[in-house]
Amino acid sequence: MTTENVEQQIIRSSQLSREENYEYWRMGVASLFDAIPSGDGLDAFRADLASYNLGHFLIGKSSASAQRFVRSKERVAATGVDHLLVQLYVKGECAYNADGGVAKGGAGDIVCFDLSRPMQSQATDMDIVSLILPRSMIRLPPRVIDGLHGARVDGSSALGVLLGEHMLTMAKIAPKLAGPEGKLAGEVASAIVSSGLSAAVAAEREALMDINLQTIQIFIERNLTNPLLSANMITRHFALSRSALYRLFEPVGGIANYIRERRLQFAHLKLTSVGSSRGSVAKLAYATGFASENAFSRAFQQHFGIRPSEAIRNAEAGIRLKTDLETNDFNLMQGWLDKLRATS
Repeated sequence: MTTENVEQQIIRSSQLSREENYEYWRMGVASLFDAIPSGDGLDAFRADLASYNLGHFLIGKSSASAQRFVRSKERVAATGVDHLLVQLYVKGECAYNADGGVAKGGAGDIVCFDLSRPMQSQATDMDIVSLILPRSMIRLPPRVIDGLHGARVDGSSALGVLLGEHMLTMAKIAPKLAGPEGKLAGEVASAIVSSGLSAAVAAEREALMDINLQTIQIFIERNLTNPLLSANMITRHFALSRSALYRLFEPVGGIANYIRERRLQFAHLKLTSVGSSRGSVAKLAYATGFASENAFSRAFQQHFGIRPSEAIRNAEAGIRLKTDLETNDFNLMQGWLDKLRATS
């Protein structure tokens, strides 16, 4: 369904039986979570959803009864996206475990989840506004973005109030944000979300961010699959001396180590796209910028503790889940997630 070229998905509990309501809701959020009703199962279950695809980002409003949400490793592999999910709790609260980081969010708070990583949460009856942005739209250094999984913006802080009000307004006018207006809305959302999350990171981790380092990290992210990416390529592109580049990256483990780690994380995200046929490890190595299969395999095993071939086999459950997601007519979310694009 479209409204002025804005794709949308609507679930109204008042028009459905509890069983139908749960099934539509379950598949509507299946690319994000496995949704498990709390307490009495479906006896008291209800869920309303209005989600919108603005091309550059997704936004939605939901109101639902208490339930548990699980994003497993298999679901991460199946969906194959690394966007950020930013959720404003208008009402209700949640206790969550973001890949080992345990915390709580209450009414007014804004919580960020990295969709390239597992998480689970237990939520009370809730009203939520959710915003999904491509990683490349967040105006923060990649290593800072990597630390945002489970970050919470205090809803009573100035930036928390500003971000919360902006998310509420965008959700209200989303059906009208077609074309250029949607792109502009994405740019504004990117700036406000980045500021809010930056404040959360600074408050919780006291992180200091160097704009020169950030600029180079963004350049690296955009060239991860380029086999020519190296310290030499970066020094030429930014007209930097090697010593200046090394000084910039010394606090984060050095430039070569940083590039290797980012490529390995990217390779891990792409596991399900290469299949398990002969030569799949080499395909993954070359697709992520490594010069040889052996160099990639050594680095992968050192970083993740298992061989790439084992990791690919372990992702088979994710592949099966992805097939299930793609073949269900009511799961519009997966196609939306796959096609999100940055505003730049």
